[in-house]
Amino acid sequence: MKKFIYIPVVAGALTFGGIVLANTDANPAGTSETNSNSANVQNSNQQSNQKATKLTFDDASAKALEIVDGTITDIELERNMNRAYYEVDVTHEGYEYDLKFDANTGEVLEQKREKEDDRDDDSDDIVSTEGLISSEEATKAALAAANGTVKDMELDNDDGIAQYEFEIEDGKTEHEVTVNAKDGSIIKHETDKNDNDDDNDDD
Repeated sequence: MKKFIYIPVVAGALTFGGIVLANTDANPAGTSETNSNSANVQNSNQQSNQKATKLTFDDASAKALEIVDGTITDIELERNMNRAYYEVDVTHEGYEYDLKFDANTGEVLEQKREKEDDRDDDSDDIVSTEGLISSEEATKAALAAANGTVKDMELDNDDGIAQYEFEIEDGKTEHEVTVNAKDGSIIKHETDKNDNDDDNDDD
């Protein structure tokens, strides 16, 4: 609602009986546009935040070890139907446990246990994620090497070297990028073309 304040007459002002009317509208022109722009910025930030997971590899590792006090052999972040989740493999006393956690809420989605009969003797274990760069830092390094969409990310230990392994898709090109989990350097970058059009050439 507009309010009017009585102000003494000044030169050049519109007067009515020696009184000037000054408009003190609480919502001056342009305010609604500013509020709209602010709302758009907030919505944009919310959409951006939804793409990132709340749980890190460290969080997923800690949750897995709360369930099974063993040795982590593999941690993988996957997305399916707009839902992100961690798959963690833990070995303990001759068994391998497959655990799945929601990457945002930490909810346990699945637990499996099986004998380690077929496990390779020379496989490397991930004992701890301490001292490693975060998955966000590794993702930035991978996307700097290969621009596209991350389809899969895995924390692994190869020949004693902790590393993040990425599958990145860019149109018809698939990239496999391996990032050193200690310093963020690129260990390997391989590309492969999707040959989805082969069937069309058989006419």
